[in-house]
Amino acid sequence: MKSYREHPSIAAYKENAVLQLIIASGCGYVMFHLARIMLLLMNWEKGEVFHLLYPNIGLGVKEIWAQKWWTIFTYGWVHHGFWDWFTNMIWLYCFGVALQSMSNFKQVIPLFVFGIIFGGVFYELSQFYFLQESTQNGIYFLGSTAGVISVGMAAFIIQPNYRLKISSGFSIPILLFLLIFLTLECLVLLPKEFNAFAVLLGGIVAGILYGLLLRFDIELGTRVYSFLGKIQQFTTPNEENIFEKKNSKRMELLRTMYEPKHGVTQEKIDAVLEKISESGFQSLSREEKDSLHKANKD
Repeated sequence: MKSYREHPSIAAYKENAVLQLIIASGCGYVMFHLARIMLLLMNWEKGEVFHLLYPNIGLGVKEIWAQKWWTIFTYGWVHHGFWDWFTNMIWLYCFGVALQSMSNFKQVIPLFVFGIIFGGVFYELSQFYFLQESTQNGIYFLGSTAGVISVGMAAFIIQPNYRLKISSGFSIPILLFLLIFLTLECLVLLPKEFNAFAVLLGGIVAGILYGLLLRFDIELGTRVYSFLGKIQQFTTPNEENIFEKKNSKRMELLRTMYEPKHGVTQEKIDAVLEKISESGFQSLSREEKDSLHKANKD
């Protein structure tokens, strides 16, 4: 098993998956509620706005899941209110920084997504055994709870004794953070919101499984990034290759126009032609232009 660093360090944005997730989740929250406000300003009834947005994004009754299967993913990027989003992002930051420190940034986002999906699936499956009154009345579940707890649980599985550094000389065990988070969630969800508790349970299972894989050096996140990188290479033109092909054709054409004559060497012509290809004819000095003129004489 790999050895892990004890304390996290702040990474640049490109390699800081936690910050990327917080920004992405914030954008999802703002876009969702901005759309709701805009529809209300356009004189839509509250009921119409609700039935347009929530069933197509949030988790609902299992009977409509077949028609809206994507909701097991989309629900985790939207929250009912600002404080729901804000508190989840605080916990995500704590757990995510720890996981990045233990492993690498490529594990955080895939794990967060897996946690959300597991939570959505557990939510729908729980309705076969229990259906709470709020779900029957069309109340849809939103929030990234499953993704957040999956990140924290994976970090704990990888290194149970890890301590989150709060300040110089003061740190808190990650286990304590997990217990506080789970206690608060259970107080909010149980016993009335049992189906919502299933979302939390799904995230826990995802975190445990992912953490065990990382303990055995099986990095699914790295494979996901590699796969996406191959897709990007396949679909995105390589500008350097295109430039080199165009440049080589241009150089071939120029060489047919200028051949070494009157004591002008091939090396000198090649150097001048290379300069024309890179910077244009106007970049040539008087001497270089004279060399081309001599080479072009019959």
